[in-house]
Amino acid sequence: MSVMTVTALNEYIRSITAKDAALSDILISGELSGFTRHISGHCFFTLKDDASQIKGIMFSGVASKLPYEPKNGMKVIVRGSVQVFVRDGIYQIYATDMQPDGYGALFIAMEQLKKKLFEEGLFDPAHKKPLPVLPQRIGVVTAKGGAALQDIINIVGRRCPMTELVVFGCGVQGAQAAQGIVDRLIQADSYGVDVIICGRGGGSPEDLMVFNDERIARTVYAMKTPVISAVGHETDTTLIDFVSDVRAPTPSAAAEIAVPSMESLKKNVSDRIAMMKYHMTAVEMRKKRDIAEREQRLRALYPAYRFTVMDKTIKERQEMLRKAAQTYLSGRAALCVNTENALVQKYADVTTAKAALLAKYAAALDALSPLRTLQRGFGIVYKDDRVIRSSKDLSEGDELRIQFAEGSAAATVKEITHEL
Repeated sequence: MSVMTVTALNEYIRSITAKDAALSDILISGELSGFTRHISGHCFFTLKDDASQIKGIMFSGVASKLPYEPKNGMKVIVRGSVQVFVRDGIYQIYATDMQPDGYGALFIAMEQLKKKLFEEGLFDPAHKKPLPVLPQRIGVVTAKGGAALQDIINIVGRRCPMTELVVFGCGVQGAQAAQGIVDRLIQADSYGVDVIICGRGGGSPEDLMVFNDERIARTVYAMKTPVISAVGHETDTTLIDFVSDVRAPTPSAAAEIAVPSMESLKKNVSDRIAMMKYHMTAVEMRKKRDIAEREQRLRALYPAYRFTVMDKTIKERQEMLRKAAQTYLSGRAALCVNTENALVQKYADVTTAKAALLAKYAAALDALSPLRTLQRGFGIVYKDDRVIRSSKDLSEGDELRIQFAEGSAAATVKEITHEL
């Protein structure tokens, strides 16, 4: 036999309880004692009867959802699992729900039925039917004289007055009411309404117990028309809430869920019109672009258009040639002008140089000119148009002509002397 530590023993016992399916989800009735709510939100308590007791704990997440404040001495039914707290070596119940035991047997039966329907898939979200956006006709399964019906009529009339309400009156309380609710639900489902509101106003748990009936739950699940459950107040929960397509906390809330307000409808219509205009404009612009592209392609294939394009191209090229020729000729003209100016300037320079040279030569010739000699008082002697350079060329009696700077004279030789 091996020796175990205390911790090992407690761990072993904890593992045994953890494997026991009967202890994983259990309902226990008893009287509350030592109930305290810790600052963390966790609740600690003792559940006892005439002969025994068990410790219990409810964590804050669960305790915050209780629709009432538990009190010491209150008869309750606790749902949870039994587990071993290894450190202290005790076992206790970890509560997941706590309900007053005013109708203990009915509550237990309801919990068992709830588990059964859940396992059959009646609560599966995949089975939920969507609500219509704008129902034209709403069926209401409730008591005709109840305040719940009046609230639904007022709210639907205010929010969406064009929606028609069809009331399927029935009892909503007592053991005989369940079959009547089932019959009215089936009638409403075959009547042709768009959505059905089924429920009643607030009341005690016993008053609302009829909506935990299995027949109602299965009828709602099998219906073709979407169903909104609206039973009691926000804190009240019945089986129809789990089976219905949408749960409303109150009948008034069900009416608000079932129909949109006129303001939201107007905004929705306005938004849709704006969206349609946007899409129409986009389509129109796209079509115009397509037409323009097709016209462009057709024009490109049309002979007259091609001739027009070619003619335009020829004219453009003619204009380019004209401008190029004009530019070329303007350049050549400017070149000619520049060349002419250069030649004129060069001619002028040459002329000036030649004029200067001519003046130089003229001055030299002028210096050598006989006229210059004559102007100094000399004369030129001609004999028979021949210039006489020596007295030896003369004879007495020769007829001579003497040329002076100004004028001339005739002379006859009388005497010839050969010495100076």
